[in-house]
Amino acid sequence: MYKRSQSATDQNIMGSGSGSVVIVRSEMEAVQTVPPLEITAPRKVRQIVMSSAAGAMGEYVRGWGGCVHTVLYYNKKPLAEEEEDSGSLHAGWIKESLAIALSQQPLFSGRLQKLDDVNYGIVANDAGVRLIEARLPVTMSEFLLDLDRACGSTRREAEAQLVFWRDVDQTDPQFCPLFYVQVTKFACGGYSFGISCSLFLVDILFKENFLRKWADIHKNMVTKERPLFYLPNIKYTPASNITDVISSSASQDNSADDQTIIFNVKYSNEDNPPITDNTIALLCVEKAETKLGTKMALEYFSFSYVKESNNDNNMVMKLEKCSSKYDLATNKKNLSFKDQVASWDDFGTNELEFRKGNLPLRVSNWIGSVSKGFIMAIPYYFDNHENVSGLKVIVKMDSINK
Repeated sequence: MYKRSQSATDQNIMGSGSGSVVIVRSEMEAVQTVPPLEITAPRKVRQIVMSSAAGAMGEYVRGWGGCVHTVLYYNKKPLAEEEEDSGSLHAGWIKESLAIALSQQPLFSGRLQKLDDVNYGIVANDAGVRLIEARLPVTMSEFLLDLDRACGSTRREAEAQLVFWRDVDQTDPQFCPLFYVQVTKFACGGYSFGISCSLFLVDILFKENFLRKWADIHKNMVTKERPLFYLPNIKYTPASNITDVISSSASQDNSADDQTIIFNVKYSNEDNPPITDNTIALLCVEKAETKLGTKMALEYFSFSYVKESNNDNNMVMKLEKCSSKYDLATNKKNLSFKDQVASWDDFGTNELEFRKGNLPLRVSNWIGSVSKGFIMAIPYYFDNHENVSGLKVIVKMDSINK
């Protein structure tokens, strides 16, 4: 059991125009590890191919690519059979439902390991994901009201209390989880699910609809009975505050307020010369610079996926160091593709029901633990259009260019 808290005198107070906003610190009540329900055999491996320039950059290695945070806010569903503390019940059921979902996508419970002298890979070794239970001593309506009043950096600092993430260790990455879930209980009985996923696994999270599949498993399991892993409320004393033992990188993330824009892109597979994902991603950077009125950093990272030559179902993650001075003029006039500005809502997180009939009151998404700007190209395909491919391109600007 752990606790993450601060006294009222230590809480941050930031200006928000019409007054001040108090960032209430969450109290961590429990930390558990959730492995897949079944042993993964044979073990799956996702290879991560780094360019020599990318591998040499300390800024990248230190954070191992960062993560995406998703916070889902839920009101307590007014059912007679539901226990008073619905957050604790869901945390208990999550350990069971998540274990089943992880058996279907075991890479989430894997670890980053060195495959050879240059490349790393994620090995599905069933080491497990982290499940955190936490509590906020305010109602959800009070928290969201302050959130709406706060400015950008303060908003992110406040919402960082609802997620947990530890940067992957540079020296011993094989011991670090790549997926975290935090269930936070509010004083009103409402609760939030904070999901933090390594950028190396984002395509599985969104493209493979992992969250929807997990939510479907979960809502079919929840009953009025207490789950096997239900943890009763525990009273803490100040002496039990051992935040230094386990602390979250999310609340210390200076990059969380960076601007992010998402594009949906469709293009023909018959283009001559063919359009590469990297070229499209770089063109999206240009469009993002125009729309956001800012410039990408001189050097940034590109994440992309390619299919393994001997296995169409496995994807290899490519990490490259890019430059904003890249010359796109050569074939630019011959490029033919359609793009439109998208949003995080396109990934369907606002439709996730972890309890039947209870949709999220609000959903927040942001990229964290990335020290430089980056672009990510996630492929998707059209079953009824064999010659058409698509990408979801996420562009995150570096905060130093604001």
